[in-house]
This record gives sequence, C-alpha cells and structure tokens, in this order.
Amino acid sequence: MMKIHLTYLCLCIICFSCLKNKNRSESDNISEKEIKNSISDTAIINGALIELVNNNGKSSIKVNSKKYFLSGNIKAISPCQFLRRDGRVLSFSYPDIGVDHTIIVQGRGGIQGILFKKESIICSDYITSSSPYNIEEGADEILYSDFAHRTYKNK
Repeated sequence: MMKIHLTYLCLCIICFSCLKNKNRSESDNISEKEIKNSISDTAIINGALIELVNNNGKSSIKVNSKKYFLSGNIKAISPCQFLRRDGRVLSFSYPDIGVDHTIIVQGRGGIQGILFKKESIICSDYITSSSPYNIEEGADEILYSDFAHRTYKNK
C-alpha cells in the first residue's frame, strides 16, 4: 500500500513540474513576440501618430488618426526609421499637387516616401539605394519632391 502511495506521489510531482515548465515556456514565447513586434520609430504629423513596426523582420506602418486613412504598405526592410533634421521628422509640402506633407522612411537597403494628401496617407514607391542616408541629417529636398511628384502622376 505504501508503494502505491509513493508511486502516486511521484507521478503527481512529475506532472506538476511539467505543467510549471509548460507555463514558463508559454510566458517566454509571449515576451519574444512582444520583442519581435516592436515599434522602430514614431512621428506625429499633422496630428496623426505614425508608427513603424518591425513584425519579425517585416515592416509595417500603423496610423492612429481619425482624420486620415492609410493607402499602401511599407516595403522598406526592417528596421525602419524616419529621416530627421534637428531632431524632427523632415517634411516638405507641395501645394501645386495638393501634398501637405512628404516624409521618407529608410529601411535596410532602401527608402520609401509617405505622402499626406487630403484625408489619405499614401505609401509611395520603394527605392533601393546602395548607400543609406544619415537618419539624423535627412536628405536633399529634391528626393522628397521626386516622391511627391512621382506618386501624384501615378495616382
């Protein structure tokens, strides 16, 4: 009778320890997911919060605004960041074609323009580049103009 109780007790201890290990590994997976789906950069443009998200090495954009809706996707490779100058996201407007703001996202191996036009936030073409821009110094205005006017012709 004592052997049966000891055997039962050992089985309970083994099951309990396995259950604890399973719960621990599930919580480890949750924290890995949180790390893998991280925000790589944010900007507030015209009252809209724009977030660049790294989803397991793939970039996405999230727009938190009731005024704008998103058109298109980020194609730049994670991690992505906005080009800045003097600590602020660099932006140019082109009233001749109705573009309120043009900003640039840089990822690994390329750049992509983002345009604010009326109620839309438009992800423009993705351009591969051999040499990255300095995130804190931005790029020449002609690059912003190119994104805005190229997208305007295509839309």
